[in-house]
Amino acid sequence: MSMNILLTGGSGLVGSKLSKRLIENGHEVRILTREKNIEHPFYHWDKNKVDEKAFENLDGIIHLAGATISKRWTKSYKKEIYESRINTANLLYTYTEKLAPNLKFFISASGSSYYGQITSDTIFKEEDSPGNDFLGKVCIDWENAAYKFKAFKTRVVCLRTSLVLAKEGGAFDLLKKPIKMCVGANLGDGKQWMPWIHVDDLVEMYVEAVEQEQMNGSFNAAVPEKINHSTFNKTLARKMDKPFFMPNIPSALLRIVLGEMSDLILKGSRLSSEKIEKRGFVFKYPTLEKALDNLLK
Repeated sequence: MSMNILLTGGSGLVGSKLSKRLIENGHEVRILTREKNIEHPFYHWDKNKVDEKAFENLDGIIHLAGATISKRWTKSYKKEIYESRINTANLLYTYTEKLAPNLKFFISASGSSYYGQITSDTIFKEEDSPGNDFLGKVCIDWENAAYKFKAFKTRVVCLRTSLVLAKEGGAFDLLKKPIKMCVGANLGDGKQWMPWIHVDDLVEMYVEAVEQEQMNGSFNAAVPEKINHSTFNKTLARKMDKPFFMPNIPSALLRIVLGEMSDLILKGSRLSSEKIEKRGFVFKYPTLEKALDNLLK
């Protein structure tokens, strides 16, 4: 059944691919953006106002907007990370209450950092307790803002997204660059876990969240395979036919250079994919070997 869908973050890496997939499936996609030069039909919004036309005959909202976390975390930028996710969700709630109270679904991005940016022996499942560090608290409030939409008897889905690998840019370009230059090195001890997902699999998760009316709640968006940072780098170097021999970059140095943000690359835990797989979701790229065969060709 064709639906009218409002998409925030539609010009980003995931959003641009997702909008194309939804249109292929016969849905109408309305991009909510602050930009002006995009090809797709769009509606404007800012911190306090949204074009009300975007809510006419609206069936659902997908909320992907959020400032990148891959930028030094100054006090002011941490505020931007928070507000770009939570305040915008609250703004959407206000307009939904006024203009689209019969909304069928609200689907929100969330982060694998929900469980805290730590390295542990735990394989985190969706029912596990959240973390209490900065990103953990951001994800908690992010999801709480999404679940407010249940007040309209709206179906809510949150995808706790791990590292997204894509040909078109993002983190994968940064991971490839030093290896391509033959200066690849592990960050810290290299034992931190690296949950990840191919962008195509993530897009399909969102499509299923839109089209499967029984899909509710929070889901980990990470592949079944569990690998650490060192294994990831060595596999990538082998696939690129590059040497990998440089000494590890000390954690202390990275903390001096990056500050609190260094936890993003120095820590990481495994995520369970059991919940989404039990729903019948099949990963197209369940292993790094298979993903890299696609991403590097």
